Amino acid sequence: MPIESKNSIKNKILERVENTAAYSKENLKRNEKRKTTDMIPNMYCDKKLVEAFRKEAQNKKWLYTTLMNEILKERYGKENNNNEDDWFL
Repeated sequence: MPIESKNSIKNKILERVENTAAYSKENLKRNEKRKTTDMIPNMYCDKKLVEAFRKEAQNKKWLYTTLMNEILKERYGKENNNNEDDWFL
């Protein structure tokens, strides 16, 4: 079996991600091609936290992506008032 290059494997993974419904829906909203830096990779989390996250999304009738974006905006989207440069984070 031939060994695939890292770029070949990366391209196959990106193709799979780009073919998902959630990715396509967000991509249409932005009307531009997404970059991998706009995405959070799959990760393992505490089961209770995942269940609470899913329950909150269901109660609000939101997609998981929407809820995660709101959480990230709440936590990281605020201005840092300690700085005159108005940097975020």
